[in-house]
Amino acid sequence: MGRLGRLVPAALLLGLAVVGWRVWSGRRNRHPGSPWFAAACDFVTGRLGGGFLGPLRSEVVGTAGGLVLEVGVGAGANFSHYPDAASIVALDPDIYMLRRARGRAASAGREAGLILGAAEALPFPDQTFDTVVATLVFCSVRDLGRSLAEVRRVLRPGGTFRFIEHVRARHGLLGALQDAATPVWHRVAGNCHLNRRTVEAIEAAGFEVTWLKERQLAVLPVVAGTARPR
Repeated sequence: MGRLGRLVPAALLLGLAVVGWRVWSGRRNRHPGSPWFAAACDFVTGRLGGGFLGPLRSEVVGTAGGLVLEVGVGAGANFSHYPDAASIVALDPDIYMLRRARGRAASAGREAGLILGAAEALPFPDQTFDTVVATLVFCSVRDLGRSLAEVRRVLRPGGTFRFIEHVRARHGLLGALQDAATPVWHRVAGNCHLNRRTVEAIEAAGFEVTWLKERQLAVLPVVAGTARPR
């Protein structure tokens, strides 16, 4: 990837932060979420992010089976990657994201139950789902530990948690820069934390990581993986 190719994702993230700042500084909506933020996320993660994220989505989402819960469905970028046999329930705290996800589901020819809700309080009984999917979600949840505990609660015994997340760099200057930037970044970018150690948090929540792939998106480390409850 050339220098321009490395700069484009960073510019997109900066644009998303600007939109996030507009949302969080002037939030007067009667509904949870923002149409502007939903549009920006749809554009960045779905359309322009498809070249990088598409193969990872296919690996992580493309083998999801049984009754599937997608936490933080966003604008529905994963719908076209699910296998035909999967039955999908999708949840998001932003009503405008759900409206976009409904359109994406229709375009992909998928039937999906769309529910307004938060990862910290999943509105489902224990051991409901065969698979839980989350892509680029746990950087921005309010309570990471509680959200992962909820994922574990709703998974059936032997179920699989499938995820894609950007994470803190393990060592060196990049990790320190992520730490330094996060106090400002999360305020202007929809609570996105650049420095979360999400893989370690998944393990601490009672999961065994069974497969993990690491990639680099501009300056951000990205992981894709699967885990099962211990």
